[in-house]
Amino acid sequence: MAERMTAREVRWQIGDRNVICRIEQSQEHGTVQISGTSLSFRLLGSAQIEIDGKRHRFYASRTRSDSVSVWIDGHTYHLRRSATENSGATGESHATSSEVRALMPGKLLRLTVKVGDVVQEKQPVGVMESMKMESPLLAPKAGRVAEIRFKPGEAIDMSEVLMRIDDQA
Repeated sequence: MAERMTAREVRWQIGDRNVICRIEQSQEHGTVQISGTSLSFRLLGSAQIEIDGKRHRFYASRTRSDSVSVWIDGHTYHLRRSATENSGATGESHATSSEVRALMPGKLLRLTVKVGDVVQEKQPVGVMESMKMESPLLAPKAGRVAEIRFKPGEAIDMSEVLMRIDDQA
């Protein structure tokens, strides 16, 4: 059976520079293209990555809905989604949104709700996996699940809308 390859393009702002990052990935390996440079990578566990044949220790942490801090070999990099990609959205606007969004690129492991279910604010509605780490998905507000856009097992890009929750009628 052939491995499924996913591709995504993310625009990051690093300081005052905008950087386009294209990632092509199949399971734990792939290629990342940054500013015209192509690098192969392979995830070796939750805290190690191999980039162009060289092993590195790393850790990534979401600091807000539009920001990620990456620690690699003793250096910390703060990445923020480019304003052109966010279309003006901020972390604060996502907090009051009716959308459940992917916190990081990964795979939807399971859903704990179905369309029509009533949920409470901050109730777990699903679980995602990224870099062999599981993260709960929480309802941003109380309401009724109106739409679910993905099935367990599907690959999801960061900030993609997984489900929508409407006000309870």
